[in-house]
Amino acid sequence: MKKISKILLVLVFLFALFTPFVVNATSNAKTLGELRKELKALQNKAATNKSNKNATKSKINSANSSIMNKREEIAKNTQDIEDATAESEKLTVEIEEGKEELDNLVAAYQIASENNVYLEYIFDSKSYEDLVYRSALSEQVLDYISDKINAYQDKIAYNNELKIELADKSAKLETDINDLSTEIEKWGSYMNSLDDALVTIDDDINSTKELIDYYVSIGCGENEDLDSCAAVKGDTGFIRPLNKGIVTSEFGYRTHPVTGKKSSFHSGTDIGGNVEGTNVYSIANGMVGKIIRKSSCGGNMVYVYHTVRGVKYTSCYMHLLTINVSVGQSVTSKTVVGTVGGGRGTASYEQCSTGAHLHLSMATGWYGRDYKVYSEWQSHLFDPRNKVSLPKSGYFYSRY
Repeated sequence: MKKISKILLVLVFLFALFTPFVVNATSNAKTLGELRKELKALQNKAATNKSNKNATKSKINSANSSIMNKREEIAKNTQDIEDATAESEKLTVEIEEGKEELDNLVAAYQIASENNVYLEYIFDSKSYEDLVYRSALSEQVLDYISDKINAYQDKIAYNNELKIELADKSAKLETDINDLSTEIEKWGSYMNSLDDALVTIDDDINSTKELIDYYVSIGCGENEDLDSCAAVKGDTGFIRPLNKGIVTSEFGYRTHPVTGKKSSFHSGTDIGGNVEGTNVYSIANGMVGKIIRKSSCGGNMVYVYHTVRGVKYTSCYMHLLTINVSVGQSVTSKTVVGTVGGGRGTASYEQCSTGAHLHLSMATGWYGRDYKVYSEWQSHLFDPRNKVSLPKSGYFYSRY
């Protein structure tokens, strides 16, 4: 008979772009009081994560608002460039018309000069003032048209410079938008890591609360050693968790059936061939150490502690339609821990299953007592085939 202490904490998201929280690798809690303190610390971490999530969401909203404003400014710049281009084209036409008018006046002036019409016009003046006026008039007309052309050319030059300036400004705004989009993508990844961590923490908070309730229900005192309050019934081996089935996916690396990601690590063995609601049994005598309900990836999960030939193991049953046991409950190999899910019955919350099946994971040690961190759980996992007799192909029709 082996003693059990308690279950705790936390499927840690270790490889996120940002580290949302830090968790100690082990727990030293040996009493209910210490376990409650660890639960409180876990709840504080969850609160911190929620605060970080809200702050990150504000940053993303602010960045999106800034991108919207910059896009509006780019649109205005584009319109201004189009307006400046149209104005320049209009002025170019007017310059050409002005040049033609100037050329005609100069030609007329030259003809008039050669035929003495110009002199005749001047000397036909009625007074000295009229003579001065008439002699300056033609030159003023010529100067006016020339000045007008020069003004148009200056306006065209200004418009060309304005178009370059606006284009450069728009390019800078586009760069700013790309930078902001990159930041939003990073913040989005961080948000996802926070979401994953929050789901994980909430799962562990709930399962830890259940474990505390169990210890209270069996009379454990606040300062009593938890090992003296519970025991795991030993066994001599493991048997299959279903009366019939077929292995549909092996333990190890594979192409993920939902995401399509290659070299995705599969933490257990999938057994199909049963409809939802089929009984799932514990693979050996033991005690329920942890329960997770309605996880987005894994659905309903039951973890059972075993001691087989003096060695401690943890078995995990995922994608369950129903959970038929409670934390702290002693089980035998005939105990129904739950029923097969993973299909329509769990589709409303389960995102990592393509159909009805049982996912069976096995690891050395007791996950939640001997180690707490999810990465350590992964490092303790092994192929269930090493301990459970499963055919390489075809159906099996018994648990042995």
